[in-house]
Amino acid sequence: MQESVNAIPDKYLHNLDPEWKEIWTKHGQDVVGAHLVTIEEFRQCPAKYSFTYPTWDGPDVHNVQDYIVPVQDPEGTITCRVYTPSGSGPFPVHLNFHGGGWVLGGLKTEAAWCRSVCNESGIVVIDVDYRLAPEFAFPVAIYDCWTALQWAISNANTLNIDPTSASIGGLSSGGLITAVLAHFARDSIPKIDLKLQLMIVPATDMRYVPISADKPTRLTPETCPYPSAIFCADLPWSPLERESWFLKYYISDDPETRSKILEDWRMTPVLSPCLRNLAPAHIVTAEYDVERDEAEHYGRMLQAAGNQVSMKRYPGVPHAFAHYNHPSRGLSRSHEFIKDTAQLLSHVHSKMMKPLSSAI
Repeated sequence: MQESVNAIPDKYLHNLDPEWKEIWTKHGQDVVGAHLVTIEEFRQCPAKYSFTYPTWDGPDVHNVQDYIVPVQDPEGTITCRVYTPSGSGPFPVHLNFHGGGWVLGGLKTEAAWCRSVCNESGIVVIDVDYRLAPEFAFPVAIYDCWTALQWAISNANTLNIDPTSASIGGLSSGGLITAVLAHFARDSIPKIDLKLQLMIVPATDMRYVPISADKPTRLTPETCPYPSAIFCADLPWSPLERESWFLKYYISDDPETRSKILEDWRMTPVLSPCLRNLAPAHIVTAEYDVERDEAEHYGRMLQAAGNQVSMKRYPGVPHAFAHYNHPSRGLSRSHEFIKDTAQLLSHVHSKMMKPLSSAI
């Protein structure tokens, strides 16, 4: 029965956030995991395979405008949605790369966060609608986002932004894109000096993820160095098989192709040949998340390379807790996350870098 599939295993109940437990118990029982169907089936009825109950569109902002930006490899266009606060400007700017495993998501995915941060931080937020797999597989999403960042810097006057005060960030797959673009910015000529790379529950090393999403695969310390991936593999809202499903469409389920791409640092940032002199980083993790430990491992690698890094782990909550931010029906931890990140972006763009202390 579907209810038994979506029931929360006992091992998670002790520390699970009570608000999340209530929301999932009441509203998550009928959700069919996207990893159980094809991408074509998902697209026919997204609501059937998505848990979206406690979300909202976000607060009103002073101005919202869409720009069509040309991209290459392959040639095409993407939409960049620009949220501008009230005031005369020029404003600092933050580019957001949404989550969704490079397969799902769009301009609605993190609209509430973008709008909230625009208002609370007084900065322009640009949400990037990069192209998705399987039609646009690795590494198209990365270079779409890189083009968006370059476009924003080059069009600073039109956008009424300060090109010397830019930051980037993203959730999950968007967090990986953020990690890669921090390298691109450091190595570009002229260099783009980012104020912050904000990585929210980022994927940084998915080499442990099994190829098949059709049946559960048991990880062990010998096959996976990250305890969170082993412990959280059977989470009903984001099991390990969901990660396999995303990778199938983004980097292929052909073993040879997949292995080759996973050895590319642009897919596995922990393999980066040089981690020195990167933008200041803040890494957000969630306690009940397969990807928690790989994200924190990457943060420690950045610290060891001499970079300014802060990290905060939000207790008791799932991978995508930041999405559940409805003002009356959402998670308190999500509201805390919005407050934290808005405050942090205000600090970094006011040239008073004050990272959140690590809560790990």
